[in-house]
Amino acid sequence: MKILLYGGTFDPPHKGHQNLLKAAVQTVQPDKIIVMPAGTPPHKKASATPACLRLAMCSCFECVSENVQVSDWEIAQHKKSYTVDTIRMLKERFESCKIYLCVGSDMLESFESWKDWQTILKNCVLTAHCREPENRFRFEQAAQALREKGAEVLLLNAQVILQASSEIRSRIQNGQMDSSVLPKQAAEIVRQYGLYQRKEGADNE
Repeated sequence: MKILLYGGTFDPPHKGHQNLLKAAVQTVQPDKIIVMPAGTPPHKKASATPACLRLAMCSCFECVSENVQVSDWEIAQHKKSYTVDTIRMLKERFESCKIYLCVGSDMLESFESWKDWQTILKNCVLTAHCREPENRFRFEQAAQALREKGAEVLLLNAQVILQASSEIRSRIQNGQMDSSVLPKQAAEIVRQYGLYQRKEGADNE
């Protein structure tokens, strides 16, 4: 069984995230696709968005494939989310599976800073995408460096949408909801719960 694992804070998930997953699915042709919103990401400041809402927004990935399953496993751990722990869980649950870990170019370049990164390389195939074409050479160098350490790396060709969740949050805070980059399901939850709105008195803090 081939399992494609796609994790992230997804605060909020956007169309760039969707396109990366689509490219990974087309390349890997997995039997199961697990979208895993992080509980508390180790490399980022904890999200102020309730985990249940980030989980709900990830329903936007279900349009990519009928094999997509959105999992709350990392959120339910109520602690920092380490990819190595998630991979161990999947290996225990699906003993004969081959795991493909979907990552962006920034994660590939910083991969050796991850907890137990050598263990991750032994237990999964990295599927990676270069988001910035001008950084393609550096991206390919990072992939080759990991291959020399025993990694199996697949490079993806995804439609590039230069977007970041932090930029989307900032624009929403300033009253700009951009439906061109925010999936419908995520946009509906943002509106319903007033996510990323500027708090009263914030300018005085």
